[in-house]
Amino acid sequence: MKNILQTKGPFRRFGLIGYPLGHSLSPFIHERIMEVAGLRGEYQLYELEPKSLPTRLPKLLDALDGLNCTIPYKESVIPYVDKLGPSASLYGAVNTVHGRTGHNTDGEAFAACRVPMHGRRVCVLGAGGVARVLTMEAVRAGATEILIQVRNSHRAETLVGEVKERDYHTIHAVWGDEGRNLDCEVVLNGTPVGMWPHVGGIPVTERQLEAAQVVFDTVYNPSATRLVLQAKSRGLWAKGGLQMLFEQALASQKIWNPQVNFDSCKDELDEVRRELAEEVLRNSPIKLVLTGFMGSGKTHVGKTLATAMSLDFVDLDDRIVQETGQSITEIFASRGEETFRSFERRIFLDQLLCPGSMVVATGGGTLLQEGILEAVHGAGALVIYLDVSLEVALQRIGGDSNRPMLKGGVKETRKLFERRQPLYEAVADLKVCGHGEVAQIVDTIMTAFGWNQ
Repeated sequence: MKNILQTKGPFRRFGLIGYPLGHSLSPFIHERIMEVAGLRGEYQLYELEPKSLPTRLPKLLDALDGLNCTIPYKESVIPYVDKLGPSASLYGAVNTVHGRTGHNTDGEAFAACRVPMHGRRVCVLGAGGVARVLTMEAVRAGATEILIQVRNSHRAETLVGEVKERDYHTIHAVWGDEGRNLDCEVVLNGTPVGMWPHVGGIPVTERQLEAAQVVFDTVYNPSATRLVLQAKSRGLWAKGGLQMLFEQALASQKIWNPQVNFDSCKDELDEVRRELAEEVLRNSPIKLVLTGFMGSGKTHVGKTLATAMSLDFVDLDDRIVQETGQSITEIFASRGEETFRSFERRIFLDQLLCPGSMVVATGGGTLLQEGILEAVHGAGALVIYLDVSLEVALQRIGGDSNRPMLKGGVKETRKLFERRQPLYEAVADLKVCGHGEVAQIVDTIMTAFGWNQ
């Protein structure tokens, strides 16, 4: 890291309470922020069982210079502080404690993401603590109408009532099919649907995405959920929750260290934001599966993407050849397509079960096999579709006689292309134009995941 401010001041201790905490990113974020700001200190996790809160929390408040709170203690901590700051009073929850005053940095962090809501109809998914923040900030941003879409009508009605008490009356709670069939220009996800390792979840319907112009997902792991990727594939304004997570931490550090001018290390903090996306990937392995028609560039793009992200790369066709000792053409000729598909399926599913993150370039028909997409989502994988025209694909592969699926000539290849194209669309989480230079395509993918911003 360049231009780190000289470390100065007393050594200070900060931490996070919650239960369970799992693989929290908070120590990484806070210690990197302190490092670039030149602050001496440490940040530790304190996983407190609920029964131990009354005895352990007061001791931590006395011992630490600052404390963060997460689920399930954002409300439970309130009786242990002397007073609430304006933000904590507004949201009815505390995520930062300093000097026995409870604060909440969630709203400030969400506002920093600059989600365009003014003059738009907003749908908030969920009615928990995060959804409450999203709702209040939508009111502040000038949303014309807010719909709270939930499974639990009681929690939603409570939130609606609190908002109406603030003289904002165009807010309603919806559930069941009613919510899934309503059109809103802005979708804000305040639920954990799509969070790693269950990355196959998506909290909205196709219709809701078709009507949307703006999508924000508070889930930050993976750095881009299926919801965010599918929104970006449609050309929508879309962002995941990683920036919000970072801004929450930065706002806490500003509360704990009011003497520090964090603006003076803006460039270094931006670099920490970029590092955070890579840290998520290191801690929560994910498979990036490339699909598309033959000649779409899956192998070239996959290798370059894997190199850029320092990930392992697997070319499924190469792996099949290695395991069978035969070329793809030989397998088709001697054993038939059905046997090849059986090899392909087994070897692909084996790759999904391998530890660690990786990029997998599949064959043109791999993901079109029955039931295989469920395995992809169950394994915590995301699908990237490289979309190319038939003309470009044919130009790239030329007269490659080693491709079994080209044996029928251009006419049959066109039929195959037209049959497969909508299937690729259906399985894709992220659709990327496969025309142009490989570096440009890789940059588009990395931008969609927030890996180069």
